[in-house]
Amino acid sequence: MSDSYTDQMSSGVSGISTRARETTNQAKLKITVIDNNKIPYDESIKNVDRNLQNIIVETNDTLEKVRDEYQKRIDVQNCRSDLFWRVTGISSATGVGVGVSELSYTCTCTKLSPTYPRLENSGTMPYVDTGELDESDVPILAPVAGFSTSSMMWYKGSTGTGIGITVDIDVIDMGGEDPLVSAGSAFDTYLEPDNLHGILLYREPYDRDVFDFFVATGIGTISQGSNQLTLLTPNVNLGIKTGMVVTPSSINVFASSQGNIVVGVSSTTMDLRPYSDILSVGSTSIYSVPVITLQDPAIANAFAPDSDGNYSYFDFSKDPDLISDEFAINPEVSPYAPQTISLLGNSDLGTGVKIKYINNGASPASQEWNKFLEGFPDPDLLPDDIVNVEEPKVGAGKIYYAVGFGQKPILANGNNASEGDVRIFNGNVGLAQQAYASLSGCNDSDLNAAISARNAAEAALSGSNSFPEKITLVNQVRTKRNELNIAVWAYRTHIGNSENELAANGSFMSQMNSSPYKNLLNTGTE
Repeated sequence: MSDSYTDQMSSGVSGISTRARETTNQAKLKITVIDNNKIPYDESIKNVDRNLQNIIVETNDTLEKVRDEYQKRIDVQNCRSDLFWRVTGISSATGVGVGVSELSYTCTCTKLSPTYPRLENSGTMPYVDTGELDESDVPILAPVAGFSTSSMMWYKGSTGTGIGITVDIDVIDMGGEDPLVSAGSAFDTYLEPDNLHGILLYREPYDRDVFDFFVATGIGTISQGSNQLTLLTPNVNLGIKTGMVVTPSSINVFASSQGNIVVGVSSTTMDLRPYSDILSVGSTSIYSVPVITLQDPAIANAFAPDSDGNYSYFDFSKDPDLISDEFAINPEVSPYAPQTISLLGNSDLGTGVKIKYINNGASPASQEWNKFLEGFPDPDLLPDDIVNVEEPKVGAGKIYYAVGFGQKPILANGNNASEGDVRIFNGNVGLAQQAYASLSGCNDSDLNAAISARNAAEAALSGSNSFPEKITLVNQVRTKRNELNIAVWAYRTHIGNSENELAANGSFMSQMNSSPYKNLLNTGTE
């Protein structure tokens, strides 16, 4: 009787552990079978993705050809210039006598660019004579307003002579933030932006491979020499932890090609309104954003945006050396959120839950969101602000055509100015000096041919039924594969639950074995 009871007790207690291990092994076997069943879907999706991507690349090549032909007018024909005088300081003119209301303009030879640094007045506060005297009979001078820190000041030259001279300066509104952004300003005439074509890739946790260690992504900024990475993600816990690996999107921000290591996670407050073109933020000016402390300092800057007009994003992934069983997933983890949206690249062919054609000019920086909150107030921004959640703004980026100027900046001696040269137009005499030299006309036959080829390629892309039909087709195949991927996810949660059972059983067995009533449990006697 007692022996039989002991056997039942032993098998009963140890059986929890045995059944959990059996569940794990069977789930792994099921995953292997389903993975094999996915192969035809994977190959079919990859084939269509590759075809679509080739069409996109060929179309964008025509945009790049237009860019190159515009640049040849500057570099080869020398019939256009991509340089201009930017006003970087305004002061009272020197050597013109007391009470004379002449000004001095410091100008820097600047190259057309998608972005420009915001500047403060590098000169001294200019003053003019008011025509009045103070109690000591000293002329009263008043400061002259004129230098704009929030706009681009383009020195175009002057007209007239002597005291009748008129300075020609265009104040170009470029958003007022740092850096100033050219796209959408009056400078589009000289540096023309165009939207690149692309395919957006949508990924969700359940569609990632068993050994995909991706955790989160976010647009970020970091300064050269600093190890503090700021993510432009308001009030969101991205699940980033110490020990994770962080890699930048496109520029060599870190010394190691393997990325950097997270050694700390904190937060700071930041005004995110300047980034409303990529983020869904409301009228509230200050938000809490993550600050990631890295093991090694950055060797280059990552601005928002960078000099090419795009934003840098940073991917965070688990350290594979610290993971014991990648099959296991916590049953409480959502298979559908967060959803990551990125630009499809060659390494992404065949992946994701769906794809979509895009030509919106938005930055290609990857972003993530909770799609189930779309249209509802963002809980991460409450109670400070009420902003409805919307899909992140991700695109293929822009390309810029250097249309250029029909004149080139020159120095006081008549020589050509180069980027970075500084020239001071001091007082009426200096302002009367020639600032630019005219350029000859261009032969635009190659440029016009390139523009025609671009227009034809874009018309074929938008007017062809085959391109959208292929996207619809491959998304239908993805939908069927998604059913298999969600099944794999379910079995992985079984493994995770079994791992939890094993851990709980170990604790239970330890408690039983150390109990003073162990014999009573096993034999019925003390």
